[in-house]
Amino acid sequence: MLTSAARADFAAEAIAANCTICHAREDGDVGMPALADQSAEKLRQSLLDFKYDRKTATLMNRIAKGYSDTELAVVADYLGKR
Repeated sequence: MLTSAARADFAAEAIAANCTICHAREDGDVGMPALADQSAEKLRQSLLDFKYDRKTATLMNRIAKGYSDTELAVVADYLGKR
């Protein structure tokens, strides 16, 4: 049986896997900002800015709206530790 922390890590990893489709994990140039070396706080704020239309993009606004603020924070924490 998974603990709640293990479930949160698993959910964050699953959501983050979708992020890496467009964003490089390392400093590879795929046309989108790399996720490496960005702090969890910066990632969380960017995700919330997309969700609440404070930052424009072609796709990120729609993706971010599909998650709760808590889910976005969990993903940002997960990616910020990588």
